[in-house]
Amino acid sequence: IIRYESLGNISWDTSGRFGLNDWSTASLQTYLNNDYYGTIDSEDQSKIDCNYIWKLGGSSNGTAQMLYKSERGTTVYSGRPTEWTGSIALMYPSDYGFATSGGSTTNRSSCLAEQFHGWNDVEDCYTNSWLYDDFNWQWTLTPNVNRSAVFYVADGSVDYNDANGSNAVRPTLYLQTSVEIVSGTGTSSDPYVLK
Repeated sequence: IIRYESLGNISWDTSGRFGLNDWSTASLQTYLNNDYYGTIDSEDQSKIDCNYIWKLGGSSNGTAQMLYKSERGTTVYSGRPTEWTGSIALMYPSDYGFATSGGSTTNRSSCLAEQFHGWNDVEDCYTNSWLYDDFNWQWTLTPNVNRSAVFYVADGSVDYNDANGSNAVRPTLYLQTSVEIVSGTGTSSDPYVLK
């Protein structure tokens, strides 16, 4: 589940001059899994998979499929961990890409074949991704493999920035396998109701 509204602009990590791209020690990870988690009522907390293994493989950009593979890979920057176990993290760049439906001039398949750094030139791709937010640059979970930086979504494309920068934060989590959908169609006007 990816929260639709941002929590606001927050640094991914405040360690050091540029921050680090190690999610396991990042200040944002600590905030989301302590302070933010504490604002969730206990009934909803019981639905969250608090032992989910998040893959922390890095990337240097590419298509949605290329990033999906590297996000789950073992190539990282300077000995960073390849996975982290916890409750709440951030979307992956590939989530943003796979969320597109394409549009009237560029279909979904063509969008998914496009390198992310060029998406800002293909309006049908980014404006038809439900994760696109034209008012906010959004952090993702994925570190850059070539430097201590982190990927974010900005102006339709995916780029990277120093971890101590401030971008929008949309908490992301996985549900317990026992959680069921009891009603709703998953739209904003008829959201899923979970049990």
